[in-house]
Amino acid sequence: MKTWKYRTTNTFFDYLDFHDCLVEKIIVEKDKVIIEFRFIYVSAEHPLNPNDVAKSTDKCRLTFYGVTDSAAVIHLDEGMEKQVLITDLEEMEFLKFTQKPLGNLMIFDMFGTEWKTHQFSSIQITAISFTLEWNDFTENAWYV
Repeated sequence: MKTWKYRTTNTFFDYLDFHDCLVEKIIVEKDKVIIEFRFIYVSAEHPLNPNDVAKSTDKCRLTFYGVTDSAAVIHLDEGMEKQVLITDLEEMEFLKFTQKPLGNLMIFDMFGTEWKTHQFSSIQITAISFTLEWNDFTENAWYV
């Protein structure tokens, strides 16, 4: 099992930026969904970022815990949608990622483009929480 140097949770969601981040792999387990990214962005305000600017991470892993529901769709022309497996959206590029409370759970909505079809796609996961893990800060975020 890989050891990660940095670990944060969705408590610090507002300090994480997934815009233009590329999914490399999606794994679905009993009550977990794991999404591996090439990188994500961590704001300068995040308690784990020792830099005075937002930085990219190296390869990282986003793990949703206590998953009670998950769904994925590819948005087709004229408002049509095609239900797909979450794992079908590997190589998705995130454009927007939000979280909102639902009782004791959170609803995580991810929207982006799917690289194979170039169609807009989305993932919705209902879970207790997530953790994000990575090992290093790399270059400045694109928006710095």
